[in-house]
Amino acid sequence: MQGLPAAPFGPAAPAPLPWRVKTATHSDDLHQHMRLLTAWEQSYDQLSPGCFHGAISEAWIGDIQIFEESLSQAVFQHGAGRPGTLSVGVFAALSDAARWQGVAAGFEHVSCLTRRHTLEMRTPRHSTLLGLSIPLAQCPALHDGEFDHDPVDALERLATPLIHHPVLAARLRQQLGTALFTLMQQPPQLALDAARQQLGCELLGLVDAFIHAALTAETIVSPAKARRVVRLARDYMLAHPDTPLTVLDLCAQTHTSRRTLHDCFEHVVGMSPAAYLKVVRLNGVRQTLTSTDGRLTIGDAAARWGFWHLSQFSLDYKKLFGELPSRTLRRVN
Repeated sequence: MQGLPAAPFGPAAPAPLPWRVKTATHSDDLHQHMRLLTAWEQSYDQLSPGCFHGAISEAWIGDIQIFEESLSQAVFQHGAGRPGTLSVGVFAALSDAARWQGVAAGFEHVSCLTRRHTLEMRTPRHSTLLGLSIPLAQCPALHDGEFDHDPVDALERLATPLIHHPVLAARLRQQLGTALFTLMQQPPQLALDAARQQLGCELLGLVDAFIHAALTAETIVSPAKARRVVRLARDYMLAHPDTPLTVLDLCAQTHTSRRTLHDCFEHVVGMSPAAYLKVVRLNGVRQTLTSTDGRLTIGDAAARWGFWHLSQFSLDYKKLFGELPSRTLRRVN
């Protein structure tokens, strides 16, 4: 697969994002199973008695790897993750508590694996793990200048790279599950590069959110700075109505980190920049639909504004405007 530049997302770097899917692979042989995940070096020891059954689903957006692993027996995994990456994981199913590097882990925990960590995980008899692996060069926190130190180095110095964060764990579970399902079952929704760019940015944001949750405390932003940052971001949104902007684009334009941008928007408009950006994009789709001459489909209009999951887009559209996009289209045609 062709490699990507370090910061491929946003209007300044519109190179198309390649993507590929490795269909769900099932195995009744533990030693065969442990070789299924691309670029990972793992060894598995079965701990509970009985026949083993495992499955791996894997997909890629550029150099970003998403996977789901299901196991039917208690297993101790050891080895190394994908070289040169930072990986985060969250459980989607557990029959009992797991252990990550000797620490109990459950649904409300998020695990991390970097270049210096050894993979040491014990799973119960039945488990499903969702994982996300991105190259270190693409970690937003490495480039936004918010930290005085190397955030990845700081993560690697943690005694146990595992955090208890119910909100982030639920967000990872939902977004990774939806992304993997769409890539494998509904690939036409990602036919346009704008949709893939948006998905890629969202996946990078998940890793960035983990880094900030693990390493930072709440920041305090002055009211004057918050208003200025929001004004700059909003002006940029309005100046690019037909561009599927991302939060990273807004950070670059306002010269802020993702965390600072988030705090500014929470102070001024009472919502995250991602939520506000979604509102702007939804309004953009609505304006597109109301100005079409009937030749543009809802799917095309949504994709132009970076919406890659059509069913979720329809729900968000109805929640904001009180009607489905199909009704909007019927009213104007």
